[in-house]
This record gives sequence, structure tokens and C-alpha cells, in this order.
Amino acid sequence: MRKKLVIIVLVILTAISFQIFRVLNAAGSFKDISPSKVGESKVLNGMVGAEDLTIDHSIKKAIVAADDRRGHRNGKTGNGAVYLLDYLSEAPSFINLTAGLGLTDFHPHGLSLYQHQADNTKWVFVVNHRRDGHFIEIFQFTDSTLVHSESISNEKIISPNDVVGIGKRSFYFTNDHDESGGFSQWKDFMMIGTAQVGYFDGTDVEIIDDGLGYANGINLSNDGKHILVATTTDRQVVVYNRATHELEGKVDCYTGLDNIELDENGSLWIGSHPKLLVFLDHAKDAAKRSPSQAIKVDLDYSDFSKSTVTEIYLNDGDPLSGLSVAVMTDNVLLLGTVFEDGVLIMKNDE
Repeated sequence: MRKKLVIIVLVILTAISFQIFRVLNAAGSFKDISPSKVGESKVLNGMVGAEDLTIDHSIKKAIVAADDRRGHRNGKTGNGAVYLLDYLSEAPSFINLTAGLGLTDFHPHGLSLYQHQADNTKWVFVVNHRRDGHFIEIFQFTDSTLVHSESISNEKIISPNDVVGIGKRSFYFTNDHDESGGFSQWKDFMMIGTAQVGYFDGTDVEIIDDGLGYANGINLSNDGKHILVATTTDRQVVVYNRATHELEGKVDCYTGLDNIELDENGSLWIGSHPKLLVFLDHAKDAAKRSPSQAIKVDLDYSDFSKSTVTEIYLNDGDPLSGLSVAVMTDNVLLLGTVFEDGVLIMKNDE
């Protein structure tokens, strides 16, 4: 009986040890950080928590969603904002596009720019975490101003992280969890995927996939035929057929993926967290610096095993920690973070 008990205890301890190792390995705890960069850089301060950004190539400016998330956790009041950033200027500047809109409870997260082909109108979609729930805010964008159109909520928009517009009031989105509260964090530790991908057709929401490991960024391929989702704890780019919503394939990236942006050639640019547990410490304490990584993914849609993943930028937590979005455009690399003050603007050496 005693021998059997010892065996049971050893099996349990082995299983626990294996799970801890599995979590630490997936979180990048054993990864070496050897900083690298693209070119000369500057930090443009004034946009705290520039968690997501996208490029309007027609005017060569970035649209940035920013919110002081750490400050709000510590009792700070006030709204976040959507900014317009002139990244090509010799002295880069930004404009608060939501300052005069009278939004009383605005805390932006992911965002997307959509241009309607029939009339060329532009629409900005923003995830907004309000006190009374989670909403997708829709704005009409006129190159220099935003006009608020509507707020959309739904019982299936549970924990939205990012959004991509595909019509004037239709969009895909990610729920990074399928529920709120502490129990989902335990599922994260056990590496049980609870995240979802959803579709709002203008009337109702359809969940097209679930069970993902922290679905984060979402975007469309440049030809509009594929839905692209970045998973943070699964560390994969997941690809769906837009017409059928069927899973097409997955690409391992071996880092904690955040937002997805695409350049004009169709390459995916993804801000990433190479050490996820360090990033969680950074979320609580700005003094604890979290390494930042930007990768480029070139998908082979005919054979995903031939896709390539290239590290473009890596730092040890300075000058900015917790990188969440990256995009190369006009020979400039733009990097935004979840909590820090500023956007890193880096001109390519090539």
C-alpha cells in the first residue's frame, strides 16, 4: 500500500513538473535575448499605451489606438484616444482624433481601417472596453477627422482584443477568452485554449472558431480571401478561408504573438512578447522591463509548411517594453506597446 502511494505521489509530481516546464518553455523563459535593430530610432512620446496601429497608405499616416492601461488599473481616470501620426515628418507629430467627440468612457484596444470600394469612404473600427461592457466602436474617417457612427455590442463579444472591418458595419474580431474572471487565468496556466474568432455580419454574431490559446491580433490578407489570427500562448498564425470560415492552416512562430499588420507586399508584421511571464510582471510594474520583438511572416497559402518567419527587431526591454504592434512602411518601422509612453519610429538602414 505504501509503495503504491509513493508511486502515485511520484506520478503526480512528475505530471506537475512536466506542466510547469511546458508552461515555462511556451512562455519563452529559456529563450536567450540578443538585441538587434533595423536602424536609427527615436521614441515619440505622448501616446501612452499605443497598443495597436494601422497605416492609411493613401495619406501615408498611421492611425493609433492608445490608452493608459496601467494607470487605469491603479485608479487613474480619463479616456484613451485614437491618434493620427505623421511618421514621415522630420519632426513626427500626432493629432488626437477623438478629443472633441464627447466620448465619456473610451478605452481603445485593437483597431482597424476599412475602405469601402463602392464609394471610397473610410471606416475605423475600435475595440472599446467600457465600464458597462465591451463594444466595437465604428467611426467614419475623412483623412484628418473621425466622426462616431455607432457602438456595437453583443453577448458573444465577451472579451474582444482586436477587430478587422470588412464592411461599413461588419467585422471579424477575437475574444482572447470565452469568459471573464480568474478561472480563465487558470486555464491559461494549464494551456487550455478558450479564445474565439467571431464574425458580425451587420445583424448578428457567429463564432467561427474557439479553443484557441489567447487569440489576439486579427487581419485580412491583402486579397481579402483569408482571415489571419495571431495566438499569444499557442504562438501561431492561424489562417481561415474567408468564404467558408474553414481552417486552412497554422504557422508556428515560437513567440507570444500580438497584433498583425500587413505591408503592401502582403507580408505579416507582428509585435511579439518573447518572454510572456516577464511581460506579465511588466504589466504590473513599469520598472520590470519586458523584451520586445518584431517578426515578419511570409505565408505560403498553397503550402503553409513553406511559410517563413523572420525576426526583424529584438530588444531587452529598452527603450520600450511590451511590444504589441509592428509594421514596416515607406522604409520606416513603427513599433507600439501595451503600456509604455510613446511609439518607436525606426528608419531602415537599407
